[in-house]
Parts: sequence; structure tokens; C-alpha cells
Amino acid sequence: MSSPLSTLRRLPHKLRQLGRSLYLLAADPRQLGSNGRKLWRAWRAGGTQMLKHQLLSLGHPDAPTIPVAPTDAWQDYQQRLNDDVLPVLRAEVAAMAQPVTISILVPTYNTDPAMLTAMVESVRSQIYPHWELCIADDASPKPHVRQMLQELAAQESRIKLHLGETNRGVSHATNQALALASSPFVVLLDHDDLLQPQAIYRVAQCVLADDPDMLYSDEVLVSPDGSQVLQYFHRPAFSPEYLRSHPYIVHMVGFRTALLRQLGGFDEALTISQDYDLILRVSEAASRIAHIPEILYQWRTHTGSAGHEKMAQVMATSTAVLQRHLDRTGQQATSAAGVSFNFFETRHRIAADQRVAIIIPTKNYGHLVRQCVDSIRATVQQAQYDLIVIDHESTDAASLDYFAQIAQDGTATVLRYKGSFNFSAINNWAVHQLTRSYTHYLFCNNDIEALHEGWLEQMLSQCQDPSVGMVGAQLLYPDRTSIQHAGVCVGAFGIAEHYGKFLKLPPDRVDIAFMGRLVCTHEVSAVTAACLLMRKEAFDAIDGYDEKLAVGFGDVDLCLRTLQLGWRVLYCPQATLIHHESITRGKAEGYDPHPEDSALFASRWRDFLDAGDPYHHPAFEVRHTCWLVRTPMRCEPSINRRLFNRTGLGQRMQHLGYSLSESTSIAETAGKPLS
Repeated sequence: MSSPLSTLRRLPHKLRQLGRSLYLLAADPRQLGSNGRKLWRAWRAGGTQMLKHQLLSLGHPDAPTIPVAPTDAWQDYQQRLNDDVLPVLRAEVAAMAQPVTISILVPTYNTDPAMLTAMVESVRSQIYPHWELCIADDASPKPHVRQMLQELAAQESRIKLHLGETNRGVSHATNQALALASSPFVVLLDHDDLLQPQAIYRVAQCVLADDPDMLYSDEVLVSPDGSQVLQYFHRPAFSPEYLRSHPYIVHMVGFRTALLRQLGGFDEALTISQDYDLILRVSEAASRIAHIPEILYQWRTHTGSAGHEKMAQVMATSTAVLQRHLDRTGQQATSAAGVSFNFFETRHRIAADQRVAIIIPTKNYGHLVRQCVDSIRATVQQAQYDLIVIDHESTDAASLDYFAQIAQDGTATVLRYKGSFNFSAINNWAVHQLTRSYTHYLFCNNDIEALHEGWLEQMLSQCQDPSVGMVGAQLLYPDRTSIQHAGVCVGAFGIAEHYGKFLKLPPDRVDIAFMGRLVCTHEVSAVTAACLLMRKEAFDAIDGYDEKLAVGFGDVDLCLRTLQLGWRVLYCPQATLIHHESITRGKAEGYDPHPEDSALFASRWRDFLDAGDPYHHPAFEVRHTCWLVRTPMRCEPSINRRLFNRTGLGQRMQHLGYSLSESTSIAETAGKPLS
């Protein structure tokens, strides 16, 4: 008899969830087709349950069509965490000499009693006891909130409380919580979310060992009752350009208390996007930013989220926040809405003195060179460039006739190269033959075809930044729907492989993939030289390609040596071209067409390969390039934090951009002073 009554009691909540999902489905007309296809694929893949997952994930742009890993994988992870990892970490905590206290800032407003209780309990259950919970209530009109907070503070001496008399918004409330903090480092926690039991210990490890100005972790998005996993957010090492394209850092995030106060805390004029604004401002001032590659936070989605209800306002406010960031950092650029909710584009003005030499090596295949040259001439309207075709001992009469034609009519300069095939040597030789002054070189395969106007302008606008050494494009297979290149993951399949390879795009060709990796400009460790724009200064500094790598991985080596000297390497999806490499082309398992190059590359970059690409999360499979979460999920007592270090050279990064810091016991690092 109670079952129908329970169903009736749950009906209003289910109707609210359904209404929210339908509202979000219609809120962005640009995504109606894409969202409809996602729902249909989810229904076909898993029926009602999978459809429910997909409906709940609407409004979270990073959520895939089908959850990356099932809920039972998360349950298995939690069990192994409790049984195998937490006992080790508790022993480390017990061995501490001089612990550091961590302040947890929580603004509250009309918080659901059950969620408020669960949030506080997740803090009190931390294996690391050296914390203080600073709660600031923003004058909640519901009387239970004040009463519950006073009772909790009376029970727990580590809880500090501020009870506001006037409602002034979440930014003001968080600043009031910051005013209560007495520790050197603070982390943010929403009033309706949960911390993993090791979260504050991992923060303390990082603070004592790495002395960061800012840190962030991974998280899991769950349903309101926590019973369903909607998405895992496994984040890369800190990427300034990625942050400008998408606020990919959400929870858990922490800051050096003194720096946060110096910057004035949250901007109280902002009622939404205030966290994005703060992270941007801190990132401008921070010398060290640490990423903890572990899920430390449970983000509970629910119908009351301001981000869900005010999507248009979120986009407008975030675009303005981003513009202020660009202005503060001296970027001659404007911010604009991107291809989907919560994604943005930075549009730079190209300086008048920028000029590109487009270098296209070939041996015969005049028809491919013609297609490449014609597509470039049709699609590049604003950037200044010259076409340089390198004829490597062609014998085909039709190709030779075409090369003679474009040389005679001034379409391109044709240079003749003689000698055995060595991709690195050919490109180096071509650069050394140039007599005109160039700011950049575009290394371009003869089977590249440009699709849309503005692609070179997009790449050049990014690569004119003095901190950027090279920019790579998004490349498609000839079917125009399959990704061939979206950056390079160094270490994938043993050496290196393209991100997104073989991933099929939907008919609208907009697929954000995992956390927007297909549509966001962002830092990567390497890009392919099939279409690679490189600044002359960087090319000269590293003395070009290494000619010992004749065929394989010369471009990846070029990128890593550029990183090593402090320049950034970017993937630019706004530059989309076709690479007429057959989609069926590939290598059989275990087959390597250039083993000497592979052996040399692996020997030279062994430390990098062993440490792992900082932009490829250790939670992902290394024999997969489409961000596939490993199962069973990775669960270990020791983790390697990824550290971003800003040097005195503008925004350049030390030694490959990042260093790794192993999560050793606090007992080994306690007592280190905080600078």
C-alpha cells in the first residue's frame, strides 16, 4: 500500500526534473539537433535508464552521449579507496610532524537540510583532521538553515560561522567566509556538494610539498541523491588557453589565502560566473598552479542551479569576464561565444608585420599539390603569406608541368631538392633557402586541403603571441566527418598518437568530445607537421628539425624541444582542414615502419614518456586517444601532481611546461615554510 504513496510523493520531484530537462533541451536552439541525436542514441544504447542519464546531463556541456563509465565502476572505486588506499593515507597522517591547517569556505543560502547535513558530514569525515570549516550564511529566510548551522557550530569547534543579516549574494557570502579563515590555504566547497574523505589531505600534501598559489582537482558529477554517476571530470595540467576557451576548472579549487585576499576575493558585483572571474584573476598572478589528478569532489546536480536557469545570462557575463581578463593581460583580442553553452572564442587582431612562408614538400603528386595550393589561395584572405613548393626530384611529367606553371605565373616559389628522402632535412633545407623575411613558417603536407576562410588567420593570431611557439590545426579524413588529428598525445601506444583519431563527427560537425577538447583551443605537448605553424624565433632557437629523425616523430621531437625552451604549443580547432591520408591507412599491431626513428625518439624522451603527457590524464587509457576512462578506475595511495611554473620570461613555462611532484607522505615534508 505504501508503494503508490511513495510514487506520488516523488512525482513532483520527477516532474521538476523532466521540466528542467525539457527547458534545457529547448534553451539553446543551435543544439536542438545535436541534443536530439544524443537522446536517440542513448535510448537505443540503454533504454529508459540511459535516456534518463542523458536527460539529467543536459546543461552540462562536457557530459557525453553515454556516461563514460557506469555507476558500478564508481562504486567499485569507492570500495577499493576505503579498503586499500585510505588505511595507507591514515598512517601517513598519523606520522605527521608539523601539519598545516586548511580552511574550507562554504557560502549557504536556503540549503536543503539533508544536503547541508551531508556536506558538513563529508568535511567531518576527512581522514586529515587539521581543517577549519568557515561557513557564511547569506541571510537565508528559511529558519532551519540558521538553526542547523548554530547547532553544528556548537557541536564542532572547527566550524566557524558568520550569519548575515542582509542577502547580498554568493560572492559576498564567500568573502565573509574568507574573512573567517586563519590558515595559509583555503579551498571552496558548495553548500550542496560533498568532499571525498582524502580530499583535504591531498590538499595539505600539495601545499606542504609544492607551495602552490592555486590548485585544482578532478571531480565526479552525480545525481541529486548521489546514486547515479553522470560524468567524470578528469582534467589536464593547467592550460591557460583552455581556460580562456572553457571554464574547465570547477571543483575542487583552492588558493593561497594571502593571494586571494590581496586580489580582493570574489567580485561582489557578480551574481553568476564569479568563480570563473576569480580563477582567471588568480591565474594571472599565480607563480605555481598545481593539478591533483584524483577525484576529490562530488558535484551534485539539481534543479536549483543558477547556471541551468540562466544560460543566456551566464554566457553574456562569462564573455564579459573573459574580455576583462584579456584586457588585463594586454591581449589585443575580443572574447565571443563559442559553438556551445559555456564555450568561448578569443579573437586576436593580427599585427601588420606578420608574414608566413608556407612550405610544401612533394615528389610528384602534382594533382595533390594543385588541390592544396588552390584551397590555400581560396581561403586565406587576410594573412600575408608566400607559397614555397619543394620539388624532391619529381619525375612525373604532369607534375613537372604544373610546378613550372606556378613558378612562372608567380603563384609559388618552386625549389629543387636533391638527395635521399629525409623529411626533417628537406624542411630545414627549405627554410635555409628563404631570402625574404618571415615571422612564421607553416609546414604543410602536399595532401592538405583547406575548407573554410580564416583558418590561417586563426592559427597566426594565436602564434603571434610571444609565449606561443607553434600552433596545430584540426585535421579531418577525406570523408569530412572523421577526426584525423586534434593534437598529439605523447606516450600513447608507446610513443605518440593523434588525439581524437577516427572519432566521427555528427552531421552538424560540432562534437565537444571530452570536456570540449575538440572545440577548444588549448595547450598540447605536440601537434603534427602535416599542418604546423611555427614562429621563426622558436625554429631558430632549437635549430629546426633534428635530421637524425628522418621520417618518424621528427615533428613530435620538434614540439618537445620547443616546449623545453619555454614556448607553448597549441591545438586550434577553428582551423579545420582535410588531410587526404586514407582513413584505412594504418599499421598492423606491432608493426613499425621506421623503427630506428622510434628507438631514437624513445631513448631521447624516456623521462617524458615515463612521467606521462601532462595533458593526457593518468585515468585514461594510453592505448586509446579518445579520452576513454580506464576500468577498473585508477585508485592508488601515491599520485603525481602536475605543476605549472611561471618564470620571469612573460608567460613561458619551465622545462617542458610542467614538472611532476609525487604525493609523498606529509611526514617527509612537514615543516617546510610557506613562502
